[in-house]
Amino acid sequence: MDRRRTGLRDRLLALGLLAASLTGIAAAAPAALAATTADQSIIAWVRVQGTNENLTGVSVELGGDASATVTTGEDGRATFPLEAAGSYTVTVDEETLPADKGYPGAGQNPKQVKIVASQNQIVNFIVSTANPKGTGATVPVPTDSAAPTNPATEGTTGNDATNPDGTSNAVSQPVSADTFWIIFWPKVVTGLIFGLLIALAAIGASLIYGVTGLNNFAHGELVTFGALMAYLFSGVFGLPALLAIPIAVILGGAFGFVQDGLLWKPLRKKGIQLVPLMIVTIGLSLALRYVFVFFFGADRLSLPNSTAPYLTVPTLGISLKFTDIVGAVIGVVCIVGVAYVLTKTKIGKAMRAVSDNRALASASGINVERVIRVVWVMSGALAALAGVYIGFYQSLRWDTGASILLLIFAAITLGGLGSAYGALVGSLIIGLMMNISTIWIPENLKYVAPLILMIIILLVRPQGILGRKERIG
Repeated sequence: MDRRRTGLRDRLLALGLLAASLTGIAAAAPAALAATTADQSIIAWVRVQGTNENLTGVSVELGGDASATVTTGEDGRATFPLEAAGSYTVTVDEETLPADKGYPGAGQNPKQVKIVASQNQIVNFIVSTANPKGTGATVPVPTDSAAPTNPATEGTTGNDATNPDGTSNAVSQPVSADTFWIIFWPKVVTGLIFGLLIALAAIGASLIYGVTGLNNFAHGELVTFGALMAYLFSGVFGLPALLAIPIAVILGGAFGFVQDGLLWKPLRKKGIQLVPLMIVTIGLSLALRYVFVFFFGADRLSLPNSTAPYLTVPTLGISLKFTDIVGAVIGVVCIVGVAYVLTKTKIGKAMRAVSDNRALASASGINVERVIRVVWVMSGALAALAGVYIGFYQSLRWDTGASILLLIFAAITLGGLGSAYGALVGSLIIGLMMNISTIWIPENLKYVAPLILMIIILLVRPQGILGRKERIG
């Protein structure tokens, strides 16, 4: 009994230390992270294209069902608390914009916003020196760009205007024979890049399932944790990305270590079955999301990133940012590294042995608990790295990981449960199908195509592409 009390006391002490550290993080975060206390509001955010520099001292006027004028603060934001839902017009006073920073693009100033009850809407104004003064009030000229990106996409704290891969929910434009290939190849490239980012998270979740049999519904929060840690150290503390990213990955691995030590290992020792454990992961997922909201707010956050093209292939319509290329390269390197660990190292062979037959591995002298702990650390680090690059790929929020959790599980199921290589193959297929399908279907239906493909493949091969048939009896 004394031993049990001592163990409980140690766990409570550890939880207290964790809470204290999170409180310290919250104290370090800027006031701009706090969510507005109004039932509904409009938040105008004025930034510079390419550098994402926040512009201070810019006058923003609200019109329509209410009128007010607010000047942007150090975070580049002007907040308008609203007493009621309605239709509003948000206008940036271009006289107050620094001339050396530029002006909004065509059709971007003013902006019409419709607010419903309990909605906090972010309205982005992205300025560029490529836009002369007064350009924002002009009507944009339609183009046949293969992969248009709108840096001024609005986001809400209720329903996202953008998808996990950074595209908007716009209706796909008609495709002709002349424009098909110029649209097709950019979608293939972006699909492969997004698939690699999904693979980083999916491989970790697949390894956890392989060695424990647990479907971790809180895996998305490991992704979110990595993205938020990168934002904290890069966007708040101002560390360069070369330092912020490794710190975020290390903290992600530490988060996995702490989760297993404080929660999953004690539950395993008590002999809790997999279904109750899965329900625990759902509860943990919900709890962590609200912890993230409490400390980082409900607004969209962005990592310091340049939107300027780094690599272009005009003949194929391909235009990639520097972070797109770096994310893809590091993703490939990490996946190759995981493959090497699994096939060439002692701990990797132990992981495979535990995944194949846990009881036999234990009888052979393998420390199963140590293997599980290493898998949790590796999974947390890979998920954090995926979160970091997804944060560069798009804006991030408290539910960034949850928004891609379905894709992670779809990739794992498609490739074969418990197979790290299957998770990679499934992720690439998911990424490609999501992007290529938007040539023919609207962007907001893009999840349908890969999920339908997954169902068809599972009907033909129930164990997944690289999965193994289970022996019964």
